[in-house]
Amino acid sequence: MTSHDAPSCRPAGPWLRLYRTVSPALCGMAPLAARFSDKLAAGIQGRRGLMGRLRDAGPRLQGCVWFHVTSVGEYEQARPVIAAVRSEFPGLPVAVTHFSPSGMDYAAGRPCADLHEYLPLDHPRLMADVVRAWNPRLLVFIKFDCWPNQVLAADGHGVPVVLLAGSLQPGSARLKPVARSLYRDVFNRFAHLGVCTEEDRLRFTGTMGVSCPVTVTGDTRAEQVILRYEAAADGEVAAGLRALGGRILVLGSTWPADEKLWLPILADLLDAHPDLRVVLTPHEPTPERLAALERDLDERRIGHLRLSALAAAGPTAAIRVILTDSIGVLAEIYRAGHLAYVGGSFTTGVHNTMEPAVAGLPVMFGPVIGNAEEAGRMVRLGVGFVLKEPGQALETAGKLLADPGLLNDLGRQARQVVLDQRGSTARSMDVIRPFLAAARPREETS
Repeated sequence: MTSHDAPSCRPAGPWLRLYRTVSPALCGMAPLAARFSDKLAAGIQGRRGLMGRLRDAGPRLQGCVWFHVTSVGEYEQARPVIAAVRSEFPGLPVAVTHFSPSGMDYAAGRPCADLHEYLPLDHPRLMADVVRAWNPRLLVFIKFDCWPNQVLAADGHGVPVVLLAGSLQPGSARLKPVARSLYRDVFNRFAHLGVCTEEDRLRFTGTMGVSCPVTVTGDTRAEQVILRYEAAADGEVAAGLRALGGRILVLGSTWPADEKLWLPILADLLDAHPDLRVVLTPHEPTPERLAALERDLDERRIGHLRLSALAAAGPTAAIRVILTDSIGVLAEIYRAGHLAYVGGSFTTGVHNTMEPAVAGLPVMFGPVIGNAEEAGRMVRLGVGFVLKEPGQALETAGKLLADPGLLNDLGRQARQVVLDQRGSTARSMDVIRPFLAAARPREETS
C-alpha cells in the first residue's frame, strides 16, 4: 500500500472503519437497487466508463480545485464561489463532480468548470484513484453531501478539505447517535467548515461535536438570488399581471400534491377576497398537466386563463386564476405578487423559497423543508408558514390577506432573511483563499 492508498494519517473510529469495510459491498449492490429506482438507474448508466474519463482528465486537472455537489441546489451554491476562484486565480483548473443525474443535466446547460462529471460511488479504491489522478490542491464540499471514502482519500493524500454553505438541520438523521459519531469522525478531518447560519455552527460544534474550525460564511445561493433580482427589471409578464389590479397569490413550482392542498379551497379564498387573483405555476407545465388543471377549475366554476393569453385578453374581473404555461418566468411572476406558496414540499423537498422572499413576499410551503435552511429560518422568525392540509391553507392565507399591513411587514422581514446572506461569496473565499494562494500542484509520490 502506498501512502496515497492509506485511509488517513489519523486513526479512524469504529463506525468509520466499519463504513470503509462495508462500502465496497454497498457499491456492488447499487446496480441491483437501480432496478427499483429510475433515478438511481440513470445515475448508474451515466457512470459507465466513468473512471476512464476521470483518469484521462488527470493531465489537465493537475493541482485543481475539486468541488463536489449533490444536485441542482448545491451546484447553484457552488457557482458564485467557482466564478470568484476563476476570477482571482485565472488558469487554475476547476473540476466539479455531481452525484445526481438531475444535477449533471442541469450543469450541462450551465457549465462553469473545466470538467463536469459524475462522482464515482463511494468505494475506497475508486476515490483514491481519482485523488491520485488529479492531485487536487483543495477539495470543497457544498452544503453537506460529503462521502467518507472521498474525504479519507483526500486526507490520506494530504489534500485540504473544506465545507462551504454548510447546513445541518435540527432533525437531521446525521445527528442520531451512530451517524453523529461517524460524521464527527469525518468532519474532524476537514480543514474548515463554512456554514450558513449561527444555528448551523452551533449544531456542528455543539450537537455533533466537531473540533475543526467552523465559521459562519453564509449561503452563496442566496447571494446569487439577490444579484439576479437586483439586475432584473420588470418585464412584460410582471407588467401584465400588475395591470389586472388587486393582489396576487403565487402558487409556484407546484406538483399534484401541492395542488391538492389549494384547489379544494380556492373558491372560498377567492370569494372572501374579491381583489385576489391566483397565479398557478406547475413545476412541469406540460399540456397534459395544464389541461387537467383547467378541467378541475372548470368543475369548481373558477374563471381561468393561460398566462400566454393574458396580453390579448386584457384585464377582466372574471379571470381569477392564471395558469403559467411556460418555464423560466416564475421569478418575474413573484415580482408582481403579494403572497407566495412554494411547491415540492410534500415530496422530495421544497423548491426555491428565496426567489419570492427576496421579492418581499411572505412564503408558505408544505412540511418537507429540511433541504432549505432559509425556509426553516423563515418559519422560526414567523415569516414562513408550514401548511399540511387545505383548511390550514385557507386559514393562513386568509389571515395574511385580511391584514395588508401585516402582509407587507412580513414580506419585508422575509426579504431580510435573504439579504442577510449578502457577502457570503467573499466570506467563503476568505476561507479557501489561503489554500489556493499557498499551495501549488504537487508531484505524485508514493
